[in-house]
Amino acid sequence: MKNYISLQGRLGRDPELTEKQSQKGPFKVTTFSIAVDRDFGDETDWFSCEVTGKQAEILEKYFHKGDMIILDGRMESYKPKRDPEHKSWKVAVTKFWFVDRKKNGEQDNSGPTPDGFDEINEDVPF
Repeated sequence: MKNYISLQGRLGRDPELTEKQSQKGPFKVTTFSIAVDRDFGDETDWFSCEVTGKQAEILEKYFHKGDMIILDGRMESYKPKRDPEHKSWKVAVTKFWFVDRKKNGEQDNSGPTPDGFDEINEDVPF
């Protein structure tokens, strides 16, 4: 079985870096949310995300509200402290990529995609 999710969206707020404790000692965690537009219609899905370790520091330093991001990870459930009767979901991020860096308020789409392939602007039949 596989638990894998890949998303492309915009950060809904600035990432927040915190330090947490585990049995192995302290570690860094950055939490953020992304908005992902649906292919059809005007609806947007929101995802709570979390990244740990050195990647947490990098994401918090270089990403800001409104930046586009592509990420890979897995879905994890947890019981929120404010409502332990219900289950919530978050994306535990394993990899992420910069997509478009803004220069003076303009989008910069000149760089390659994360896999090094140029974007194809045509409808795929599947």
